[in-house]
Amino acid sequence: MKVTGFYSTLLLVFLLVAGRPAIAVETIDWQSLVPAVDESLDPYPRLSEDEQNSLYDLWMMRERRALGSLSEDLQQLEKDAIANLEAGGFDAETILQEMDVFLEILEANNSRLVEDLDGKDVRIPGYVLPTEYSGDEVVEFLLVPYVGACVHTPAPPLNQMVHVKVDGGFTSQGLFAPVWVTGRINTAVSTQSITFNDGAMDVEAGYKIDASDVIPYE
Repeated sequence: MKVTGFYSTLLLVFLLVAGRPAIAVETIDWQSLVPAVDESLDPYPRLSEDEQNSLYDLWMMRERRALGSLSEDLQQLEKDAIANLEAGGFDAETILQEMDVFLEILEANNSRLVEDLDGKDVRIPGYVLPTEYSGDEVVEFLLVPYVGACVHTPAPPLNQMVHVKVDGGFTSQGLFAPVWVTGRINTAVSTQSITFNDGAMDVEAGYKIDASDVIPYE
């Protein structure tokens, strides 16, 4: 059978579409942007809830002592915390040192990126913090994990900030509008400027997405 004209064109289009491999889009969350750490170094899971409270009390008393002497009540709270940990078989100073080490690891991890994500097609939810407009359309923005980031609260770590570019732009529902962003993600640290009524602030974003789609979060 000879296929001509319109049907020939239709067949060609079908073959081109059918022969094109589907692009796998991975849905990720914000924790996916943070490199894993060795959780065995965290002393908290080894403690009971009561012992965790005692460790927190000890940590707070140490911070307060650095600012001045402790009141008698706080000194007693510190002694009770030490006694409670010792009753559970834990040396208070040792467990405090372990906590310090783990907190330092977490702090250093804030500036690290998940290199395995580089070049992947992903879908991630977040909130829109516009950085550049074309007319009424948002063409660039920071995708942030919570409302108020960088404006009402300090900027999140760079591995919790995504610089998004939208070819052609999109209509945002307002500051911190919740959206789904789909596109190719890259590990690319950049400095982005956020403009306020009373000035501007530069923040670092650890990731970049060239968005193929930005839709309201539902």
